[in-house]
Amino acid sequence: MLAIYKRELKSFFSTPQAYVFLALFVCITGIFFTIIDLAYGYNDFVNYVLSNSFYLIFTYAIVLPILTMRLFAEEKKSRTDQLLLTAPVRVWEIVLGKYLASLTVYMVGLVIITIFPIIIGFYGDLPISNTIGGYAGMILFAMAMLAFGTMISSMTAEPIIAMIISAFWGLFVLFFNNLIVFIPDGIVVTFIFFAIIAALIAFMFWYDTGKVWISIVAFLVCAGIIVAIYFLNKDWFAYGVTNSLNWLSLEKRYEELINGIFNLSSIVYMMSVTAICLLISSQVIERRRWK
Repeated sequence: MLAIYKRELKSFFSTPQAYVFLALFVCITGIFFTIIDLAYGYNDFVNYVLSNSFYLIFTYAIVLPILTMRLFAEEKKSRTDQLLLTAPVRVWEIVLGKYLASLTVYMVGLVIITIFPIIIGFYGDLPISNTIGGYAGMILFAMAMLAFGTMISSMTAEPIIAMIISAFWGLFVLFFNNLIVFIPDGIVVTFIFFAIIAALIAFMFWYDTGKVWISIVAFLVCAGIIVAIYFLNKDWFAYGVTNSLNWLSLEKRYEELINGIFNLSSIVYMMSVTAICLLISSQVIERRRWK
């Protein structure tokens, strides 16, 4: 894995990719810092810059996909992935090595923009706990978004397409809370919602194993869990869709950390999203390896 990591990190800095990302990331952060904190005399870098909706859109939906767009897509497009897939290294090490290289470049950018809260600290009272929470939130949120970008890159042979899909995903995540309000509530809607999820899980089992009976068993198990939840807590089921989607919101958990709320469930959830995306990436590459 270390060899893959070093190779990918060298590739980032031997091409304009890392420099373009760092330049855009630092410049966008600097612009928001200037027009918000410096112009109005605010001393809170986290709540006025890092939690600004427009800042999040620019950095996570537009700039961040630059790091993951070519991780696997470029190699598949240029046919160099065959050399990588036949190398004596496990698939999860390939995925993790490439992912950690992209995360390292992001962390370099994060270290650079630390200069902005330091400037505030020199000329005002910097809220330390909020700043630490903000940076922790940025790291965990970026980890999840980079993992998703890695997954998309493993599924396509076009870096531009991988970047566009990752960008749309970033926009979806950031506007997720605003979209929830348009979803109706009710027991019937909740049953339909969970039935669709059960069907998707069953499809994933069928796609992975090729065995229909396993997918049917998976669907029946999910259906049994849904019915059990209904009888155990009917009141929750009336607002089950809204409750579930609010719980799934990455942005909401990011906001908790931004506000200095170190909720263990939020940290575990964001790391779980990261792990799931990387696991799916490994499965996609594994299938390609044995074709």
